Amino acid sequence: MIKAAVSANRALYLAILATLLMVLYAQFVLGHFSNCFTIDGTVNSLGLSFGYSTADVLAFFGARTKEQLLCYTHFLVLWDTIFPVLYTAMYVSWMVYLFEKWFYLSFVPIIHMAADWLENYFEISLVNEYLEIGRISDELVAAGSFLTITKWSLSLLTYIIILCGIISSLRTYLSRAKQIS
Repeated sequence: MIKAAVSANRALYLAILATLLMVLYAQFVLGHFSNCFTIDGTVNSLGLSFGYSTADVLAFFGARTKEQLLCYTHFLVLWDTIFPVLYTAMYVSWMVYLFEKWFYLSFVPIIHMAADWLENYFEISLVNEYLEIGRISDELVAAGSFLTITKWSLSLLTYIIILCGIISSLRTYLSRAKQIS
């Protein structure tokens, strides 16, 4: 019993630490390194939308200079590749804490991370194609859009799983508190 409590405390500390790291990275690293392609009043990343069309991609690219698009590519290759690792560590650590017996649920954020990486790959391919030939293929747009929708759907599923874990933990805590009093 004591060993389980110590293990649960470690999982909680790890979840809090992972959350803190993810929030700090999002705020100070992603925010900083995205400035080179950000345009006020516009969508500043294709991956932040819930899907997109060829017209959306062309408008996004057309509003930016070649240097901004190269910066966007560099951002996707480096900084936006690290971010999924951090949010996956956060989600998995919360799931391990909340669902110690159902650890297999942590595969959802791992698949989410893979979808995010694949989405980045397709966005980079879109930028490269646009810069090389001045247009983009509808197939690449469709694949990138599908992956963006998949990523956000898995994100929502992850939040639902974590919320269910919080509700279950609160119910368990409250029922134990009733039994004690």
